[in-house]
Amino acid sequence: MLARGIPRPWRLLMVIMVVYGFMWIKGWPRHYDEEELPPSMRPQTGSALGPHRVGHDHLVVSVMTTATDVYTKLAPSLSYLFEEDKDPTLLFADLQMNVGEWPVFDVLFGYTTDFIGANQELERYRQQVDYARKSIPLSMARKENPQEEALVHATLDKYKILQAMARAWEYRPDRSWYAFVSDDTFVDRVNTLDWLAQYNPKTKWFFGNPAVSGVPDGFASGGNSFVLSAGAMKALFKERKNVIKNWEHHITEYDSAFDLVFAVLQAELNLSLTAAYPGISGADPSTVPFSPAVWCERVMMMHHVPADIASDLYLLRKNRTESHIEKPLLFADLWKRFMAPEDLRHNRTDWDNLSSDTSNARWNILFQSDDPNDGHAPNGEASPEACAASCESSEYCMQWSYSSIPQKNWNENGETKCHLSSSLRFGTYSPPHESEVNGVKKLRTWKSGWRKDRFTAWANHQRCKNPAQ
Repeated sequence: MLARGIPRPWRLLMVIMVVYGFMWIKGWPRHYDEEELPPSMRPQTGSALGPHRVGHDHLVVSVMTTATDVYTKLAPSLSYLFEEDKDPTLLFADLQMNVGEWPVFDVLFGYTTDFIGANQELERYRQQVDYARKSIPLSMARKENPQEEALVHATLDKYKILQAMARAWEYRPDRSWYAFVSDDTFVDRVNTLDWLAQYNPKTKWFFGNPAVSGVPDGFASGGNSFVLSAGAMKALFKERKNVIKNWEHHITEYDSAFDLVFAVLQAELNLSLTAAYPGISGADPSTVPFSPAVWCERVMMMHHVPADIASDLYLLRKNRTESHIEKPLLFADLWKRFMAPEDLRHNRTDWDNLSSDTSNARWNILFQSDDPNDGHAPNGEASPEACAASCESSEYCMQWSYSSIPQKNWNENGETKCHLSSSLRFGTYSPPHESEVNGVKKLRTWKSGWRKDRFTAWANHQRCKNPAQ
């Protein structure tokens, strides 16, 4: 009856509108344009290295720092973050603070008051909280001896790490990968995600590098950062409720945060460490042991990166943003940017190119033995000139260093003055330093030289296969 009261033209218009509406609904797109979706919801097609590619926001990077370094070390590094890096970045320390818009979470606050008050190893934390309440500069808490201060930081790191892992899962739950790094660590997130695409994040994975035993800095070569999969994090902090409580009274038994994490994962999940060297390394561009072993490998994480080099690395990545997926950052690229421009034709006095460093043991060339074909080099102990000549005569030698006092080589050479290496490293300025040897004070000096022409001739013939092709 109602329809009869509507004029014919209006009825025709209503029919057209109903048909149009039906066709419009039927044609409703089943998929959004990829650019309209957040990265984690966009279709993933795998990567050059594996099928388990995930969005950029699925790599949560937790930066570990300490209150006395927040404004000196952490603050500058935050300016090197790209916009897409900000959401999956968390900052954890031993005091609640803010750096501009960034909250820095005090993870030690997660322990009970009784536990904090009774633990001698948390004396610095109690001191920092007291200073903060009284507005005393935190710099006053620092120890004058750098080694003693470093030990305090390492001790606090042991207590922070499990709490930080739990908070990372709480604040950014159900992401695919969780990385835990220091405040002076360079992270190439695209390379790291591409490398992780080889592995299913739902499976339990623990990536990092074990410490080298018997040397002063066991993490010098591999670094102490690590990555856990969602499968491992879920098993620790969702399927288990009391991991931290069960382990908090055992923390004093471990030398480092990494050792503690290693033990917890082994005991709780029967999960072993999978090495990720050289992608995750303890080097920076000035200490990378450039050699065939690392040349075509991807750079994922680098540790103890000085502030000026961190700035240069940021600019290097920024200038590659359009091609960093098709052309990932390799160690060969670090050579071209940082080492190729350096004038290494002349020997340097008061310079240590790290030929005898603990992290260089695998590249240190042995002196001659009874076998003339063993690839060993002539003994160059007599003088810096003899050491340089020894390097020149060895086809494998790329650099040498000479110390006025014998130094350990961390291999069969034992303690020597002449140190030869088959890798090439820039190293660092090392002024004369007084050392005590057998109760006698002696002045230690360094002199270093390189065979850059020899290494460059090799490098110019290398063509790294592009994994994106």
